Amino acid sequence: MSFEFNCRTSDNVELVLEGTFFWEVVNLPAMVKSTGDTSGDLCNHARSQFIRHVARVTLKEFMDSSHIIAKQVWEDDTQFYESRGVKIHSLEVTRYACADTRTSEILEKIIQETTNRMNRLSQAESENEVNLFRMQGQIEQEKLNGDLLKIQHEHNTEEAEVHGRAEAARIAAFMDGLKTSVPKPEDRAHMWQVLRKSEALSTVAQGKCSLYFTPNDVDLSIETKAH
Repeated sequence: MSFEFNCRTSDNVELVLEGTFFWEVVNLPAMVKSTGDTSGDLCNHARSQFIRHVARVTLKEFMDSSHIIAKQVWEDDTQFYESRGVKIHSLEVTRYACADTRTSEILEKIIQETTNRMNRLSQAESENEVNLFRMQGQIEQEKLNGDLLKIQHEHNTEEAEVHGRAEAARIAAFMDGLKTSVPKPEDRAHMWQVLRKSEALSTVAQGKCSLYFTPNDVDLSIETKAH
């Protein structure tokens, strides 16, 4: 069932409301006993309820809560409908406009601006969600990079430890192997250094690298003679 009637807000704006009733007969004897015009009774009662509720709010408040007011219109007085043997499923305001033409134009502008503002807010929220998703991706990427660096560092540390232990084992074996033939530890250490220098020279000779020695490394001395 559709309805249309006028009412005024608390700031004296006359509105034309249009809406629909969805109702069902649940007690036929009660309906026949109480009224001979069920649709008219429902419409008139809804009109009086709307006038009472709308008169308590301003135009802006009505615009923000018209659906809540429509729900209160039939939920606040269910006994009226029960006494007439009907059940209300819903009451909806499908359209409203200002009775005055000039006020209606202003209302349309307000509604349009409200719609535009909601669209802008929706767009801003979408952009914020995209930026948030991008930032979360960057954060996850940085975490993965950090985990990778940590793993690489641990791997390099383990590799260095393995290499160090192998080198220490080589030195120990070298020093122990010469203990009988070269009793002095410092002589054995000197021999080890010479051996390592020979290995370094061999490595340099196989490539295009250059190796530089200090005078102390090669026991080099420079003698100057007066003439």
